[in-house]
Amino acid sequence: MKRFFKSTVALLLCLMLWLPPALGEDCFTIDVDTLDVDRLNSDDYVAAALSASAQGVRIRKYISQSSEVAASVRLTLTQMNTKTLLFDKNYGYQSGTFDSGVLYLPYAGGSAIPYLITLYVGDYVYALPFMHLQRRMESNGASTAGVRLRDLEPAQSSDWLMGTMVDLNELRSSGSRTVEICASNSCVIGSATIQLSGGELGVQLRFLPAADVELRDASLYVITDGNVLATTRAHSVYDRVDVSAAERALIYVPMQVSYDPAGLAAFCYDAEEARAQQRLWNRAHESAAGSDTPANGAYVPSEGDGWQDGWSDGWDDGWSDGWSDGW
Repeated sequence: MKRFFKSTVALLLCLMLWLPPALGEDCFTIDVDTLDVDRLNSDDYVAAALSASAQGVRIRKYISQSSEVAASVRLTLTQMNTKTLLFDKNYGYQSGTFDSGVLYLPYAGGSAIPYLITLYVGDYVYALPFMHLQRRMESNGASTAGVRLRDLEPAQSSDWLMGTMVDLNELRSSGSRTVEICASNSCVIGSATIQLSGGELGVQLRFLPAADVELRDASLYVITDGNVLATTRAHSVYDRVDVSAAERALIYVPMQVSYDPAGLAAFCYDAEEARAQQRLWNRAHESAAGSDTPANGAYVPSEGDGWQDGWSDGWDDGWSDGWSDGW
């Protein structure tokens, strides 16, 4: 029974590798004859010549000009981080230029995956490393780091998106404060500098060059009196907002971005900082109500609150993240 189960799993993996995608062909071709075989152990060379984020990979190798001079060909594909053999096929005797066809790689979930492609041609063996890179994230949600809006107004949001609560009196003294920008509830793509000058507040966004961010949409909400989030006016992210009469403000900058996640630092939710920001929010509620008691339903994050399910965005059609609704 165990042998039958293992054989069935192996067969299913091979079938998955050969299933065509729903939307056209997206593959990376490795022409063995053009590779510098002396540099296959070089990380820099692998990054430049043997790395891609394509859905699949195909192998080509010239064997002979005449069908009378053929060689037996076998190809295997191993996922190196798990030591899993995903593909093993004997192509029989081949001549001309061997073409494996497209081997569609399984989705591995938000990380670069190393593979070893081994091509056997007669008595020759070609061991080819291949790095399957993370695909570019399209139309994902992003925001400044802080406290989750669902913790402030559960009725208004069930999303992970965050706002940054600031003490404006402290900001008047320092002039600015810089916070991380989190995308996809998973990684840091840049920073936002909150500036206060002459009673006007503005936000300057800076994105990491490595993230190659395309800012598709962004708005700025500045909430100074603890009012309901849904009734707050949206500004352009480039506007400056008058906060001269306020002591505290929630800065909410919902964004829709496309970016490259490879190599970016993971975002870690700071529950302690969120609790401090929650207290500022509660005071804003109290000031708005003219009361010394906490607002009804004020939520205080628990000790267990933390970064939840990195890469929690769904992947649409197998490869692109959701959050198209953003916020």
